Amino acid sequence: MGRNDLSAHAAYARRGYHYIREYGMRRLYRKAREHIGRNALERGYQSWMLSRRLTEREKELQREHVFQRAPLISVVVPVYRTPEAFLREMVESVLHQTYSNLELCLADGSGDDDSAERILTGYAERDARVRYQKLPHNLGIAGNTNAAVAMASGDYVALLDHDDFLEEHALFEIARWLEAHPDTELLYTDEDKVTFDSQTFFQPHFKPDFNEDLLRSNNYICHFLVVSRRLARETGAYREEFDGAQDYDFILRASERAKEIGHIPQILYHWRCHTASTAANPESKAYAYEAGRRAVESHLERTGEEATVESMDNPGFYRVSYRVSGRPRVSIVLLELSSLAVLRRFVRAMGRHRTYADFEILALWSGPEKNKLILNFIKEHRQIPIKVVYCISARNNFVTFSRLAEKLDSDYLLFMDARTERVSRGFLETFLGNAQRPGTGAVGGRVYDSGGRLVAGAKVLGLAGQAGDAFAGLRFGYSGYFHKAVLQQNFHAVSGKAMMVSRKDFLEAGGFSEDVEDRFKDVDLCLKLEGLGRRNRYDPGIVLVTGGESARRRRTVKAAPAFEKKWKDALQTPDRFYNCNLSLESSDYRIRQIP
Repeated sequence: MGRNDLSAHAAYARRGYHYIREYGMRRLYRKAREHIGRNALERGYQSWMLSRRLTEREKELQREHVFQRAPLISVVVPVYRTPEAFLREMVESVLHQTYSNLELCLADGSGDDDSAERILTGYAERDARVRYQKLPHNLGIAGNTNAAVAMASGDYVALLDHDDFLEEHALFEIARWLEAHPDTELLYTDEDKVTFDSQTFFQPHFKPDFNEDLLRSNNYICHFLVVSRRLARETGAYREEFDGAQDYDFILRASERAKEIGHIPQILYHWRCHTASTAANPESKAYAYEAGRRAVESHLERTGEEATVESMDNPGFYRVSYRVSGRPRVSIVLLELSSLAVLRRFVRAMGRHRTYADFEILALWSGPEKNKLILNFIKEHRQIPIKVVYCISARNNFVTFSRLAEKLDSDYLLFMDARTERVSRGFLETFLGNAQRPGTGAVGGRVYDSGGRLVAGAKVLGLAGQAGDAFAGLRFGYSGYFHKAVLQQNFHAVSGKAMMVSRKDFLEAGGFSEDVEDRFKDVDLCLKLEGLGRRNRYDPGIVLVTGGESARRRRTVKAAPAFEKKWKDALQTPDRFYNCNLSLESSDYRIRQIP
C-alpha cells in the first residue's frame, strides 16, 4: 500500500470519527451504506466518460471551426505552492484546448516558494497566451483570485483551481453555447472528481439548469464557472470575509445580477481529490462551511427574504427556513377519503404536532359511513375544525373541489394524503413560509409509507415516459444523489399527496383539469402554474408518513393519453431541473446508458 493510499485511509478514518462524535454511529452506518450503494450505481462511469471524449478527427474539426462570435476567454487561476505534476497538468489542459482564443492568467501567492514561478515563467516564455504574476506575498484564496481576475482582458472570465484540469474541448463548448445564447452572463458545466494520480474519474455531478432554491441549499454550480467580464466587474471582487466559501458568495451575488444563466450538461471539469482537498476531506475546511452559511444569509438579506439559515448534517449543505407573515387561513383538503377510520387517524396525527392554529380540514367524502357517524365524529373533535363535503355525483372529487374552491374563505389550499398518520413538527409553518414567497406556485414535501420508503415528493418530467417521483423507494434517513432528496430546490411539479398552493393561484390556473387522468392532476396543475410564471418548490423539511406499505415490485406504466397529449412538448423536452445524462427509466439518478 502506497503513501497516498495510507493518507486516504487516514483521512476517511478522521472523517468517520468526527461524524460519529457529531451525529452518532447510526447515522454513520446509513451514510456508509448509501455511499456504497451510490458507488454501485456509478459502476462503469469511467468507461462512460472516456467513451465520450473527442476523437482526433473531432478535435481537428473543432480547431478548424470558425465562430461568428469568438470571444476571448480568460482562464484565471490563483496559484499557491501547487505540486509540479498538478500544476503542469492544469496548465497544459488549458493550452491544449481546441478553442484557441484564450489567455491563462496565473496569480502566484506562493511567497518564498519559487517552484511554481520557475515552471510558469517557462510556459509564459513559450506561449504568449500565458500571463504570470508573482504576488509579493500570499493574499489568501480570495485575494489571490482577485489578483488573477485583475490580470484578465477577455470578454469572459473562467475560474479554474490550481490543481484541477479541464477536458480538451471545454472552452469550445463554452464558445459554442455563447454563440447560441449571446445574453448569457453566467455559465457552468457538469464536473466529476479525479484521483490523486489522475487515473480514475468518479462521482460525476450531473447538475440541473439554474435552480435558485438548490443554490441556496448548496453551491451545486461550483465548477466550471464562466462569467462575463461585465458581470464580474459589476458583481465585485471575491470577499475575504467569506474565505473558504468565497466562490459561493460570488456565485450568489452574480446570480442576482446575471441577465441569463446557462448550463452545459457535459463533464468538462475534473476536481482533484487528495487528502488535503475539500473534495476528499470535507472536515479539512470546517471554517469554509460556516462561511458558506453566512454567504446564504447575506444573499437572503440582499433579496429581501426573511429567513434563517442552518447547516445540515453534511458539510456545505444548508437549510433555509422562511418566516410566515401574518396568520393566513389554510384549508387542508383530503380528496380521497375512504373511511371514518382513516379520517380518525389523520385527525390524530394533526393533533400531535399542531403548532399552527388557523386551519380547517375539508374532507371530500365518498365513504360508506352514514351521516350520523360523521356528525358525531365532528362533535367529538370540536378543537379541530372539520368540514365534510359529500360527493355523490358521477363527477370525481377533483372536479367537485375545483368548483367548491371559489366559495372558500381560506388563503391557502393544502392537499394531503388522507392516509397520513404522522407529520413533521411545524409542517404548516414550513409550507406557508415557502408559499408566501414572491412568485411561488405549488410547494411540496416528501411522503413515506409505513415501511419507511419514499413514495411521493418532487416530480421529474419524462420519468418512465410520463412524470414520476424522484427517489421513489429511497429509505428514510437516506439523502440520495448529492443529498438532493433532502435539499430544498425547484422542480416543475410536486406531488398532490403533500402540496400547498394559494387559493388565488389555484383559481387563476383553472383548478384541477377535468380532461386529465386523476393520477396526473397534480402535475397538470403545477405545469399550469408554471405557465402563469410561478415557481414550484420542493421542501423536504416537510415529512409525512402514511399508513400502509407501497408495493416494491416494478409496476407496468399505465397509459395516460390525455395528460401525455396535453403536455407532449414538456414531456419530450429534457427536464431542466434534472439532467439529460441521468436515466429516465429509474428514479435513483443513475447514469443513462452506462455500458
